[in-house]
Amino acid sequence: MKPMIRIILGGAALVISTGAAAADALPVNVTVTRNKTVEKVDWSFQTEQTVEFSRLKRCIATNIHNDEVALRDSSGSWVGPATGNYYRNDNQSTIQAGELFKIIDDNAQFLVAQGQTSKTTGLSGWIIRFDLEAAVEQRRVVLVMRNVKLAASNTGSLTNDGFQPLGTWFRFKSNFAALEGVATAVRTCLLS
Repeated sequence: MKPMIRIILGGAALVISTGAAAADALPVNVTVTRNKTVEKVDWSFQTEQTVEFSRLKRCIATNIHNDEVALRDSSGSWVGPATGNYYRNDNQSTIQAGELFKIIDDNAQFLVAQGQTSKTTGLSGWIIRFDLEAAVEQRRVVLVMRNVKLAASNTGSLTNDGFQPLGTWFRFKSNFAALEGVATAVRTCLLS
């Protein structure tokens, strides 16, 4: 009986150490709040030459979009007791597209843009929205995503609660990769 206890305790120790390693596995450019939601993702980088602010605006305008999105669910659907027919509710809310640029300060060479990206995993679709702070400073480009929020495009029979702060506990690597794709597109445009 004692060997079995050792195996169980060894397994528990393994689970605990794996959980601790997963918590430490966040990328270094991600800042997280106390409730484990993303506060900001910093994609800033150094350049060999000064980047013109007009080029930064162009690269953001051509690589970031803020389109209208539809969020769906079928909550409230039911089966008729007498007929046995399934009555499906098709609930949809539309989140309007916003202006791409929230702020542009040409003198300070600073702007804030609103963007979004999407990710599909299996049958699930996700939309991630963010504010992108961007600036040029000598030989440095500042690209910081804040106000990062996630929504499921269709939650099925569950109520779709819309955009919520992006958490680090579920599918974070896949969501981070989607955000990285946006930042990489802007960076590639600036450096080409």
